[in-house]
Amino acid sequence: MINEKQIYYLLTVAEEHNITAAAQKLYISQPALSRLILDLEHSLGTSLFIRNRGNLQPTKAGEVYLRGCKEVLAISRSVTKEISDLSNSQSGQITLGLTSLTGEFLFPAILDTFEQKFPNVELLLIEERMSALLETVKSGKTDMAFVYQTEDPELEYRLFLENPIYLQVPPFFLEHKTSWKPGSQNPSIMPESLSGQPMILLKKGRSMREAADRFLMQYQITPGKVIETENIHLASSLVRLNKGFTFVPSIAMHHFSVSNNTNYYCQIKDYPMKRSLYCCYRKHGYLTAGEQFLINMIPEILGHF
Repeated sequence: MINEKQIYYLLTVAEEHNITAAAQKLYISQPALSRLILDLEHSLGTSLFIRNRGNLQPTKAGEVYLRGCKEVLAISRSVTKEISDLSNSQSGQITLGLTSLTGEFLFPAILDTFEQKFPNVELLLIEERMSALLETVKSGKTDMAFVYQTEDPELEYRLFLENPIYLQVPPFFLEHKTSWKPGSQNPSIMPESLSGQPMILLKKGRSMREAADRFLMQYQITPGKVIETENIHLASSLVRLNKGFTFVPSIAMHHFSVSNNTNYYCQIKDYPMKRSLYCCYRKHGYLTAGEQFLINMIPEILGHF
């Protein structure tokens, strides 16, 4: 019977789509990992992967088996957590999945409060792109994740934060606008005023970029010169250097305002941009006392964002 360790090996192969890459990640030999999969396929009487020049993709049978493996792993970990919690709810580990952007601004805000309540519970972080976070929860790599997507029916979602998105404006836009002040309490601007303007956008694949693209498409706005970056700090700095406009979520804007109070923000008239931040975890999975505390206390801590 396949055990939890073998399940983890199999899921890693499916994630990497390559035996060699998975073996390196698992710190085992490639022949040993290949043999495990071949033996499993032999016992099942069917292939689990289509092999094409080193690239592995699950067969239909493989998809069914991998789905079952995820469910078995989730149940095993949920039961283990519940038994452990019966004897000692004040120790252990909680693995959180988040994007680097969310982690940078959210994690420092919650860490001290959590450690005071659960000094012997370790918070571990796994940083992934938003598109990969749901899968980390489903596969058991994380106990919960902070996401902006709620479409997966296998997961439960708890709304944490309605996170408005602001437009950071460059100095050249402020000429003759004597009423504007650093911060976000400035007049809204018309969407068409951004047509042809230079912009600094996060690279494609980021949820902030998706929000920006939706806005530009809805109003059929074609920016002027566009600079792309992975780093929201760099985007904000380039705005101050007069290189264009950028979009900044409230959770980051408040952080920037503490370290630099010369940034000017506004919203777009009749287009309230926002992202709803949720905590997600496996449906019907057991939540430890520490996990329940996180879920309940984070909205309170983030209330000022």
